[in-house]
Amino acid sequence: MRGEAAAAAARADAAEARSPDPHDLSDDPDYADAASVPASIHAAMRTDMADIGSEEMARMDVVYEKERVTIHPTQYGSGRISGKLRLYLQLGSLFLSWEPNEGVNSFSTSSINAEIEKYRSLYTIQALPLSDVRFIRRHTPTFGLEYIIIVLSSGLAFPPFYFYNGGIRELFATLKQHVFIIRSDDDPSVFLVNDFEDPLQKSLSSLELPGVATVANAMSRQNSFSFTGSVSEVRHGDDAKYGGPSTMSEYGSKQRRKSNDPGRDISLQVLEKFSLVTKFARETTSSLFRENHNSGSNAYGRQKQEYVLDNRASDKYTDQLITPDDASLPSDSVESDELLLVWEKKRGSPLSVEEWRAFLDPEGRIMDSKALRKKIFYGGVDHVLRKEVWKFLLGYHEYDSTQAEREYLAAMKREEYEAIKSQWKSISTTQAKRFTKFRERKGLIDKDVVRTDRSVPYYEGDDNPNVVVLRDILVTYSFYNFDLGYCQGMSDFLAPILYVMEDESEAFWCFASLMERLGGNFNRDQNGMHAQLLGLSKLVELLDPSLHNYFRQNDCLNYFFCFRWVLIQCKREFSFDQIMLLWEVLWTHYFSEHFHLYLCVGILRRYRLRIIGEGMDFDTLLKFINELSGQINIDRAIQDAEALCTIAGERGADCIPPGTPPSMPIETDGGLYLQEDDVL
Repeated sequence: MRGEAAAAAARADAAEARSPDPHDLSDDPDYADAASVPASIHAAMRTDMADIGSEEMARMDVVYEKERVTIHPTQYGSGRISGKLRLYLQLGSLFLSWEPNEGVNSFSTSSINAEIEKYRSLYTIQALPLSDVRFIRRHTPTFGLEYIIIVLSSGLAFPPFYFYNGGIRELFATLKQHVFIIRSDDDPSVFLVNDFEDPLQKSLSSLELPGVATVANAMSRQNSFSFTGSVSEVRHGDDAKYGGPSTMSEYGSKQRRKSNDPGRDISLQVLEKFSLVTKFARETTSSLFRENHNSGSNAYGRQKQEYVLDNRASDKYTDQLITPDDASLPSDSVESDELLLVWEKKRGSPLSVEEWRAFLDPEGRIMDSKALRKKIFYGGVDHVLRKEVWKFLLGYHEYDSTQAEREYLAAMKREEYEAIKSQWKSISTTQAKRFTKFRERKGLIDKDVVRTDRSVPYYEGDDNPNVVVLRDILVTYSFYNFDLGYCQGMSDFLAPILYVMEDESEAFWCFASLMERLGGNFNRDQNGMHAQLLGLSKLVELLDPSLHNYFRQNDCLNYFFCFRWVLIQCKREFSFDQIMLLWEVLWTHYFSEHFHLYLCVGILRRYRLRIIGEGMDFDTLLKFINELSGQINIDRAIQDAEALCTIAGERGADCIPPGTPPSMPIETDGGLYLQEDDVL
């Protein structure tokens, strides 16, 4: 780290090298007024810290303080935690803290207040040095509340902070007085903090990088995740092979622009080169919530049993002996012989026609839904039954509905679907010219459907009518759920459903039911993805602390290398037939609604010796994870996930923030899907 003298010199040199006009925040009317606040007002903001009981805390010099700075721990806005945001000087350095208020907010419903209370410690910021901040993004929606996202040099990001009482201008004006902060040339909503290197030189260096690994290495060194492209900017690659690398040459040629923001440029290049880890980009950072290093530190104990997690799916990787150390398993986990029974449990046969009929009473009701879900979890469903059984798993049909009720529902839903579809079908060319959102969404869908599962006979070939149906369902859904609309990745979920249903209306309603659970994956603020990556991080910390610590030491704690796994639930990692099996296992929610996160932990553990032994950094790990596509034994992956879920028990459930997809959303008066222009 630089000394104070070196930092001051670098700050002075950087200030001389830059033209003051584009970077000086005093020229910005948003911040000029705030910067002129008399010093007496800042002095009045300094709080009496005597009640803290700490001499170190008492020496804090608070230079900014704002109440009702709020986070939304769920992606649906039904629960909010307000707190106090502070900037304070201590021992010559500037720190940021956010402390949640005591008690629950009146915004939260009583059913989730208790859950939110349990997670307050996850979001508390006790003392964040501003020297650790890479940039701050300010969002100013046309309607609704302003908010900021703070991204650290490590690539981690905090959840959005919403300012219910205003105060963002004063915040930036105060920051300018104490740290070197400039507005990004390429994105006026991004403010770079302590960026002393010449941006032009960094951009030229990134352009000269010869290969994919070098680009990612540069990104790792810069420690920047600035995913600022719009949804329409990131496209599917060639899907001729499942999980195969996607070419981005066409995309790259259309995205030539100023290279003055290397953090943004490098991160986009990584997305281009590494098979589209995400498949869409939002106007916000895609890193997860800040890691809470203090929780669960005493949750690990005494298991020393060796587990053989051999990997026979491919000759590319040798079998691995995984030996947990003393900190590998919870101290109160089940006995080792029971765990071996879990790991040795064989997968069963698929649900047969005879077994299915045995679950139905004379009127067609399912008599024991839990037993049915257990059977499907351990063996899947015979393909001839999927059309009928998936409707229950996806929530389109109720388990206690009769056959007559289901037939009536299907007729009513078919009429409703045709009515929704007619809304966009009746839009004339002249009207479409004045309907920008419709044109954008339909154009994006048109591009995506011709790249979705084209190696599957059902979708292959030119002028395939099934591809047209796929397109029509997605456009209709964008009208049915206009708030959420369409995002890249949705076609990946719909394609197997349409393949199984072979009926446009039924496929639509099954897909719509699935999006009720997974819509948070595609929400604009990405809180759904943040929550899942945070849960994954905490589960790895619980179940394999040594691997988690390795990720910490190698700046991989954002777990962004698992983004694709989580976003489309491993769609690219398995064949089309295998993904239908995996998804019906996940949809049972037999062990956990978040079984897919345990699946991710299991895959990481299976390759932990390879990851640690080869000293993989972020870019190498990302490349390695993508190359696992088609190489993972699905039965063993499910077995591993079951064992880990058993080991974790209630501690595992406590690792996952409330409202995390695919938990069912809690509907509020404000709607399910918060967008940037919503009034909160």
